[in-house]
Amino acid sequence: MWALTEANAVDYLRQSGRLPTGEVMVKSLTGGVASTVLMIFEVEAGDFIGTDLRSPAQIKRGIPDLRSRAGRCYVLKQPEAQFRTAAEWKVDTDRLWVERDCMQLLNDILPAGSLPQPLWWDEANNILAMTAAPSDAIIWKKLLLDGICPRQAAEEAGLILAMLHTSTTQRPELLSRYGNPRLFIQQRVDAYLRTAALRHPDLTAQFQALETMLLTEQLCLIHGDYTPKNIFVVPEAATEPDKPLAVDRIMLLDFEVVFYSHPAFDVASLINHLLLKAFHRPKAWRGYVIAADAFWRSYCQVASAGLSQRVALRGGQLLGALLIARVDGKSPVEYINDAATQERIRELGRKLLNDSMLDMDSALDYAGETLANLANAGSAK
Repeated sequence: MWALTEANAVDYLRQSGRLPTGEVMVKSLTGGVASTVLMIFEVEAGDFIGTDLRSPAQIKRGIPDLRSRAGRCYVLKQPEAQFRTAAEWKVDTDRLWVERDCMQLLNDILPAGSLPQPLWWDEANNILAMTAAPSDAIIWKKLLLDGICPRQAAEEAGLILAMLHTSTTQRPELLSRYGNPRLFIQQRVDAYLRTAALRHPDLTAQFQALETMLLTEQLCLIHGDYTPKNIFVVPEAATEPDKPLAVDRIMLLDFEVVFYSHPAFDVASLINHLLLKAFHRPKAWRGYVIAADAFWRSYCQVASAGLSQRVALRGGQLLGALLIARVDGKSPVEYINDAATQERIRELGRKLLNDSMLDMDSALDYAGETLANLANAGSAK
């Protein structure tokens, strides 16, 4: 089986008959720990650019068309069995075919351009080809780490997630395809909840209760990794370099963790990462909390009343669990590594996790107060 690398991707494509002759560029895409992801650009593929200037006589004589082509860009993905983390983290590689099937499903549900489209796949070598994001798209995580918090991106994220959840409720055929918990346990329950519980034994009962909820209350299809690293922000074409970022739309990535489960997991995951960025940049905490609130309000406006109510009731406690898990789970966030900040995150997480009656609105209020106090304490020094 081919083990794809930046160095051998062209050989693989040519030997498999999927690449014409001509110049090809290959670039490794980084940011994840689970897969090899390569961007392929076929320089001479695609439509011609401009107008054919040859005369009919020249065309008849076979004079070549000297116009350049637009090229063709797409992405190859090959999952790894052992994630690139300090702790051992093994996940079955058949998750790639769950992702393929989910992308085919959601391309018929979500607005055009909301996610990549599968192009072709090679099951023998466990490789999936898909369309690439627009060239001007920016990973939302990068913007947030740079202190840029476009409210419209958060609102779009809430809208798209609500559409995903609401359109897949009460779909027994989707429960049959995506209801097996094996991959979700490997990638989320074990890596996040169970690992964090081992490091916080006094919270074992709370973590176990949330695990039971996620595995038994199967209400709709969830993304399972609905975080800024898996969301492209596509700017409006007219956005000027010196003006605030104007968002045209967002584009979702990475559907390896999809599972028919409780929608609170996706909502809490996104809010969790916005709050973690606020802890990372405490002086700018307000923008991240405003984005979290905008995301939550947008989700509630579009999601069915039944789903949004279920999320509101359990989302605050699940948010607490995920805050702790991204410090003490198998995959701690890489941008928070000082002990004092980690302890503050644990304190907030424990507060939320220990209060089973805390709804999502109250959890956001408490998180905002915590971050405001942290920023004020820093200013007083």
